[in-house]
Order: sequence, then structure tokens, then C-alpha cells
Amino acid sequence: MPQRFASRLEGVRISMIRQIMLKAQGCINLGLGEADFGAPETVRAEAHRVLEEEKIGYSPNLGLASLCKEIIHYHGNAPGHRACVTNGSQEGLFDLLFALVDEGDQVLVPDPGFVAYPTIVRMAGGTPVGYPLRPENDFQLDPTDIESQLAENTKVLMVLSPSNPTGQCVTREQMEWLSRLARERGLIIVSDEIYREIYYTEEKPSTIADVSEHAVILSGVSKMASMTGWRVGWVYGPKEIIEKVTVMHQYTSSCASTLSQKSASKVFTPEGRTAIEKQRQLLKSNCDLLCEWIETEMDRPYIRPQGAFYLMLSVGDLKQDSFDISMELLQDGVATIPGSAFGERGEGFLRLSFACDQVQIEEGMSRVKIGLDRLSS
Repeated sequence: MPQRFASRLEGVRISMIRQIMLKAQGCINLGLGEADFGAPETVRAEAHRVLEEEKIGYSPNLGLASLCKEIIHYHGNAPGHRACVTNGSQEGLFDLLFALVDEGDQVLVPDPGFVAYPTIVRMAGGTPVGYPLRPENDFQLDPTDIESQLAENTKVLMVLSPSNPTGQCVTREQMEWLSRLARERGLIIVSDEIYREIYYTEEKPSTIADVSEHAVILSGVSKMASMTGWRVGWVYGPKEIIEKVTVMHQYTSSCASTLSQKSASKVFTPEGRTAIEKQRQLLKSNCDLLCEWIETEMDRPYIRPQGAFYLMLSVGDLKQDSFDISMELLQDGVATIPGSAFGERGEGFLRLSFACDQVQIEEGMSRVKIGLDRLSS
């Protein structure tokens, strides 16, 4: 007898990213959004100390008070704001959207943007509507494209800066405009700033916390400190929202790993900040190498990233769609991610991750070139 499953899972499948990576064994990884670097030494040392010296029990649902204090300070310590520590920022995203979105609510999401946004909105009963980030505009946010998608039932506006997959950033002026729009239309802005510590511009990318007292921020240590598997993320925002997020979090997972939380507190020490800056410089060097390699060896259009560790390489001149191209490149021993995994506007591009060592970047790109040359002939 066939099983009957909840309707919220209709149409929900493993993402294109995971479909590619499941077939990528033995390939050079220019695909998955995970840095090859280890967690800072001060974080690892603290984990060893805690294992040897302390009992590891539950933490409060909200998270360890010491870590919450660091997070609140990191985001500006706005009056009446709180933080809830979650098992990575993705659980934070899930808890937040389930706390905010009701049946029939519309949520504006970037296109292209992080793959989980529209899926979780649908699971929560809402309707995701993509606002276009246009390739011809280097995937930069255009206020008119957001205004054109607004409706009476629009409740939440998702912003991602620096962006996955495009690496582009939202400017302070754009953040100010978004804040005004939210006040005028009664919207809740959710700003995903998980990549904010990874940037290649002269100044750190703007944060919504500088221009709005009502927005909610998603972040964590996964990307900034190469701690993806430690699963420490958070939601920061007005107290009344965080209280509801914490209720969701309690019934989702009770609390984030206490060992990981205690260790993650070291990210905010001088030693932790030094390690983050060292990683940023390494990634900047990788970014420069990849851009130079493409310009010298491929002569193919691309969008230079301002942050994160992804580059969008144009393959729109080829007959195949981006998913088929990524699948073909597996035969050449290199994993890339199709732009269509991130939305309709990502089609015609491959997302390349450069969060590995430079030898792998050069060898991986050599394989990409071989594969694209074959497909174009």
C-alpha cells in the first residue's frame, strides 16, 4: 500500500546542489559551499578543554548566555534586541519563517538566491515570489524590481548580502531604501548576513542593523570561521520576534550543541578575529587567481564577486542548460553547480566555489575549460 505523506512535502526534492555532489566522488570540488580551511586554533583548543574539563549538557533554548552576549554585541546591541542560537543558520531560517509566515502570506526572495528560501516558505504555507537580480546588471539589487513584486499579502522580504550564489553585496543606500520600504509597507526584512565577514571590497559590506531597528538578521560561524560542521548559527532581532523563534527552536532541536557553542565563543576573541582575517585574505587571493585565470585562459564572461567565495561563470552561449553542463563536467573530474539551482535568473551560469587551495583551483579550472571546449565544439 503506497504511503501518504504530508502535502507540505509535495514537489520538495533534494536540491540540484546535492544531486551534483552525490555524483561528484573523486572530482575536484568547485561546487559545495564549504571552505577547505579548518576552524581557528583557538576554537579547537577550547573544544579540547571543554571535553576534558566540563560536563556537556543541554544549554538554555535561547543559547548559552555568554555566546548570546557576544552575538548581540557583534550586531550592534540595539535596544530590545535578542539572539537565539540555532543549529546552523539554516535551522534559524526554518524556525524564523515558520514563526512569521502564515498560510497565504507572500515572501519576496532574491532570484538567484539561496536554494532553501523558496522551499521553506512553501513548507510554511507561504508563497515565495522571486525578485530578479539581473545578469545584465551584474546581479545587483534594483529597487524597481522589488516594488514591482509587492502585493497586499507581502509580509517578508528576504535579503542576502554578500550573496550566494552571485557574491554581490547590497549597498548601504540600498539598505536604507529597503528599511524605508519596510516601514511604509509594514514588511519584515530578513537579512541573511552569513557571508558578511568574507569580502573583497575596501570596506566590510553594510548590515541592515545599521539602518533598521525592526529587521531580523540570520548569521553564524559556519562561513566566517570555516565551522560548517559545528552547526552554530543564530537569529538576531527584536525581542518579540526572537521569543517566537525560540519557541520554534525548542520544538525543532531543543538547543544547539553546547560543545559547539562554548567553542564558538572564541570566534569573537582577538585570536578568533585574527584567524577570520587571515582566511579572508586567503580567499581574496583565491578570488584574484580565479578571475585572472578565466581572463587569461578562457576569455569567457563572468561576474567578479564582492564577497562570499563564489563566482558566476557565463555558459549561456552553449546549447545545454546549466544543469546538464554541470553533469557533463563531472565526466571531466570537476564539480560545479548549475546557476539554475538558485532560480530562473541563474540559468546560463555556473557557480564556482574558490574556497579550496590554489592548486585545486587551477587544476579544476583546467578541467572546466576542457569540458566547456568539448561542449562548445
